[in-house]
Formats: sequence, structure tokens, C-alpha cells
Amino acid sequence: MKAVWSNKWFFLSVVWFIASIYSLFFASGNHLSSIRHFDKICHCGLFFGQFWLLCKICLSNGIHIPIRAFLAFALLWACTSEVIQLQLPKRNGDILDAIADLLGAVCAIWIAKKIQLARYSRCKGTKHGT
Repeated sequence: MKAVWSNKWFFLSVVWFIASIYSLFFASGNHLSSIRHFDKICHCGLFFGQFWLLCKICLSNGIHIPIRAFLAFALLWACTSEVIQLQLPKRNGDILDAIADLLGAVCAIWIAKKIQLARYSRCKGTKHGT
């Protein structure tokens, strides 16, 4: 097994995390959009992308996805990012943003786990000739 940090998904995950820090804390958050709750969609997408990339690290290295650890990190990061946004000018923290964050993370982890289970079942079935 290769080292996790030499994995392209690890590199992309770090880049995504840095980009999410920029978009959550430094980019102007008060754009008016014709799409209702567009900011919630963005929060969900940011966290989906982050946790999909983290799950891809596991999938590409053949290791089990640490669901509890990823969910704990998602909860911590969602709460922390909203508290930080409360402190920033031109930004506001919102519990609904944190919920959207968690929804994105849960969806990514759920899909990745389904893929991992399907791969495991396929390999196990192939070994036993079923």
C-alpha cells in the first residue's frame, strides 16, 4: 500500500480544503442570487466535495472508510466554520448552513460507503465463484 499523502486524492483534498477556507471566510458572502437558498446549496456542495475526496483516499488505498471519524470531523468543521463566520464582518453564521454542511458530508460518505461495499461484495463473490 502506498503512503496516503502521496495519493492524488490527498493532494486534491488539501487543495479543496484551502479553497473552502477562502470561500467560507474571505470571499464575499452576500451575493444576491435568483436561486432561493443558493448559499445552502454551496455549503452542501463544499462539504460534499471535501468528504468525497477524503473517502476517495480510502477507496483508492483499499482501506475502510472511517465513518465515525469523518462524521465527527464534519460536525466539528461545520460548527467551527459557522462560529468563525459569526465573528467576521460581512459574514454571518447560520445553523441552517451547518445543517447543509453536514448533509453534504453525509451524502458523500454514504455514497462512498455504498461503492466500497459493492466492491467488497464483487471481490468476495468472485473469489468464491458466485
